[in-house]
Amino acid sequence: MYKNLALINGVILAIMVFFNGLLASITGPYISTLIYHLLGLLLIILISIIKRNKFSNLKEIPLIFFLPGILSVVTILLNNIAIPKIGVTLAVGVGLFGQLVMSSLVEHFGLFEMPVNKLKKGKMVGLSIISLGIIVMITM
Repeated sequence: MYKNLALINGVILAIMVFFNGLLASITGPYISTLIYHLLGLLLIILISIIKRNKFSNLKEIPLIFFLPGILSVVTILLNNIAIPKIGVTLAVGVGLFGQLVMSSLVEHFGLFEMPVNKLKKGKMVGLSIISLGIIVMITM
């Protein structure tokens, strides 16, 4: 089930990146990033109201846990800048490759208190094949 959720998430991300790029070509990368985050804020407020979620005491949350919000803005902004120049497919492909490399390093070394999951031969072969595909996409 969780692998299916990850697949659905990948499809949604590709659609999101496509529309982000379209809006960025009309409004510019900064305004489009602002629009998407404001819409996201409104949606999560609505969902939180419907689900009757309670606000945590923000003072009790370590500052590092706010980093993903900043990284989310940077990620969408970088996509909005890159997509008009290199296209959606290459932006998504290179971005996913970056995610694979970073997540492999995090797991291999147990960074951010993640359990250690050493890189095995199969993963290395898979990453090599993906690397080759990205190189072909970039050069052709």
